[in-house]
Amino acid sequence: MQSTSYPLKTAVINKMTIPFTIRIALSHEMNGFNHFFSNLIRLIVQDLTTIDREFSPFRSESLLSHFRNGDLSPLETSDRFAEVFTLSQTAKNETAGFFNPFFDSGYNPTGLVKGWAINTIFDHRLRPLLADPEIVGVSFNGGGDIITAVNSTTNFRWTVGIEDPNDDKLILGKYDLTNQGIATSGLNRRGEHISRTPSTIKQVTIISDSLVFADVWATAGMAAGTGTFNQLINTYQLSGVYVDGLQGQVPFSRGEIQHVKTP
Repeated sequence: MQSTSYPLKTAVINKMTIPFTIRIALSHEMNGFNHFFSNLIRLIVQDLTTIDREFSPFRSESLLSHFRNGDLSPLETSDRFAEVFTLSQTAKNETAGFFNPFFDSGYNPTGLVKGWAINTIFDHRLRPLLADPEIVGVSFNGGGDIITAVNSTTNFRWTVGIEDPNDDKLILGKYDLTNQGIATSGLNRRGEHISRTPSTIKQVTIISDSLVFADVWATAGMAAGTGTFNQLINTYQLSGVYVDGLQGQVPFSRGEIQHVKTP
């Protein structure tokens, strides 16, 4: 993701075993902005630390671990935990079970938490910055799942490249985003990491106004298999692209599958 027309302030935070990248595009270099930016990053680190402490399946003291061990109190004591639980149940229903927070025989919403965390922090910490006319764009990237926003008074766009699942040094294509989220699920980095229908789909990218929606459907697309996913694309008016070992690139927009680009 890049722009050559505006100064960019960038920081990378390593949390939850992945890098999180914050970028702010300015109309010009602003005196004192570096101090403000440092404080902003400190607050986002605190946010991510708290979310990891509550939702990590690897921490025995996390709310998620307590819940997995039969303690139902987090649903009553934590609004965030209850929100994620409701979102994950809704995602399971809307994706016909292809997004499944119980995929490992216990409640594990990991496939949704990252997108939810990025979306939540973005709306709280970054999106409000666009009230300042000197800030033209903000973006938050967590392990390749990205949400962006731009000032309505500018023509600034965030350019996002989609990696080739067969060679992560190559870019399949690029999207110019304004106020959107984009999420990718695939095998190229993590291998077979979800329970899925035997399929030749190697990677799914979804674009949506909501990063949570995009993240859930990228995971569901990988799980569903080609034929079923094509039906779901139409039913839920999805936009994005998937890469199939037999068909190559398969772009789709608002539920319509476009021209297939063969390997």
